[in-house]
Amino acid sequence: MTPLISEVGLVAHGLACLAFLALAGSLVVQKDQTVSSIWLATAALTTAVWAGTFVFAVRFGGPYVELVSPMETLRTAAWIAFLVSLLVRSWRLSDRINLSFLLAVALGFVFAAQLLTDLTGWFVVPDGSPLRHALVAYLFIISRLVCAIGALVLVHNVYSNAVPDQRWGVRFVCIGLGGFFVYDIHLYTLAALSGGVSWDLYNARGLVDALVVPLIALSIRRNRLWKMELQISREVVFHSLSLVAVGCYLIAMSLAAYGLKLVGGSWGTLLQVSFLFGTLVLAAVVLFSGRFRAWARVKINKHFFAYKYDYRQEWLRFIATLSGAGAGDRPLEARAIQAVCDIVDSPGGALWLPGEDGAFTLASRWNFRTAGNGAEAPDGALVRFLATRQRIIDFDELRDGVGDYDDLTLPDWAAEDDRAWLGVPLLHLDRLIGFLVIERSRSPRTLNWEDFDLLRTVGRQTASYIAEQTSQAALLEARQFEEFNRRFAFIMHDIKNLVSQLSLVARNAERFAGNPEFQKDMVLTIRDSVDKMNDLLVRLGQHNTARREAEAVDLAGLLAEVVRQKSMQHSGIRLNCTGGGMIVRGDAGRLEQVFTHLIQNAIDASGAEGAILVEAGCLDGHVRVQVADNGCGMSEEFIRHDLFKPFRSTKAGGFGIGAYEAREIVRSYNGRLDVSSRPGEGTVFTVSLPLA
Repeated sequence: MTPLISEVGLVAHGLACLAFLALAGSLVVQKDQTVSSIWLATAALTTAVWAGTFVFAVRFGGPYVELVSPMETLRTAAWIAFLVSLLVRSWRLSDRINLSFLLAVALGFVFAAQLLTDLTGWFVVPDGSPLRHALVAYLFIISRLVCAIGALVLVHNVYSNAVPDQRWGVRFVCIGLGGFFVYDIHLYTLAALSGGVSWDLYNARGLVDALVVPLIALSIRRNRLWKMELQISREVVFHSLSLVAVGCYLIAMSLAAYGLKLVGGSWGTLLQVSFLFGTLVLAAVVLFSGRFRAWARVKINKHFFAYKYDYRQEWLRFIATLSGAGAGDRPLEARAIQAVCDIVDSPGGALWLPGEDGAFTLASRWNFRTAGNGAEAPDGALVRFLATRQRIIDFDELRDGVGDYDDLTLPDWAAEDDRAWLGVPLLHLDRLIGFLVIERSRSPRTLNWEDFDLLRTVGRQTASYIAEQTSQAALLEARQFEEFNRRFAFIMHDIKNLVSQLSLVARNAERFAGNPEFQKDMVLTIRDSVDKMNDLLVRLGQHNTARREAEAVDLAGLLAEVVRQKSMQHSGIRLNCTGGGMIVRGDAGRLEQVFTHLIQNAIDASGAEGAILVEAGCLDGHVRVQVADNGCGMSEEFIRHDLFKPFRSTKAGGFGIGAYEAREIVRSYNGRLDVSSRPGEGTVFTVSLPLA
């Protein structure tokens, strides 16, 4: 195929010749050589010769023009040979025929045919018809396109097969050669669709190729001997086959479109455009089809690998789905179904879990189209089989009456719809906690020991996640009961204090019922007690979990009210407030609880004749309140180990949580509660709260 060369092509290819000649020279003079470095030098030298031939063709014409095409063939073949030298190590790792090996062999035949055509000039048909000449030239363009697509697939394989931490050594050469061959694909795809090469693109190709040289030089600097570890990946094979399939499809599409243009007459262009659009839409539908991808994976695993699964990739994907990576707010049950279904390319499934009565019922579904959702009794045949035999159930075998399933019969919900395919037991500590029903795979597949072993393993892992979630739910419920009981214990302590206060009012009523002052005070006390009881009921409510907003509280007034109420019970209480401005931030009701408890403790410890002194004042930005008594006192050991521990009390009928609750309230407002005491001498409680 004789190019229509120009001065632009002369400059572009001259630069390419110099660049690749310099690259080849630097590779030849290096001391250590490997097969890959030798092939790289050969490819660089061949490219330089091809570009130089182009330059001579521009300047001198004649036989040099006819040499451009065979040198292009050799140039592309040399680069593919370099890529094959990098991939040959992966062929030894493969347990079956390697895809890149098959591709290299196929490209070898194509290159041989191309070179034979170039050297014999067979595509030039002097005595042939114009139609024959056009078809032969078109086939030659298609062969160039095939080589470029094949080379791009090999570039993809080199990068993807490299161990991830060694890809940095081949990254730039793959980028460079990828652009190298993408340009060729673009050039020859346009040629195939239009029926002729765009000579502007053809002439500019030299400059494009020259730009690849710096990228190759960077890779040489990183990995001069091209030594790297390779790995065999199912994803690489899948993507490579996809690229090959897309390339073949595009070539076939181009051939058909060109044929329509030739035979369509005046309708040719319309037929060509319509055909191209329709085939592109069809390709997109097929490539994004889940059924096609499932079919492709089955065929790849069957023909290119000894084992069905890449267990590392399957496990990572399974854990990622199960743990909710990128799953939004989907519940664990739905994620678990999807994680297991993805392993066998199933479009949907359902999960059965035991209810409160022990029967297994449909708990969740993921794209599950089977209508049945019946319950399975815990002593039923299906549950008993899964729990005792602990094996996968193939419902197709049950339908056909084959397989070792004891007396198990097909459940009604599975008999109604033959899309129910597999039953997977979920075993945790060898106990059945549920089972999965998987719908039929998108692509027909034969199950073997690999499928069953993998499904059993992921079933156990799924069961552990579900069991953990169930345990967490039970723990959360227990914590809610614990919180309720804790709240109830505090409230019972406060109710005890209110009962003591009302009991005192009732006793005094027998003596002072006719006293108007007592009556007035009694009404206030009862009203205050009712308000406190209502507040206690609110605190006991299950939705009352948030702390009430702090407000400014006059501590002097609050202490005066508490002392007034307690003076009805004990006459020896004195209050001494020095200075003013004792304003703190908090909840007045909760702070009242603190001082009510501390003064009540002092009353209980002091006896009927004991003296109790409540002193309050401001010091260093804090309000300091001391409640001192001359009662029985406490030992250091009791203060250290028992005083602030819940449910520890030395008083008959005491709850043992008053001091603990008082300290927690004070701490919640960034304060401190300290105590000093000596047995037989008395006790001093000191509350320190920051000023508002």
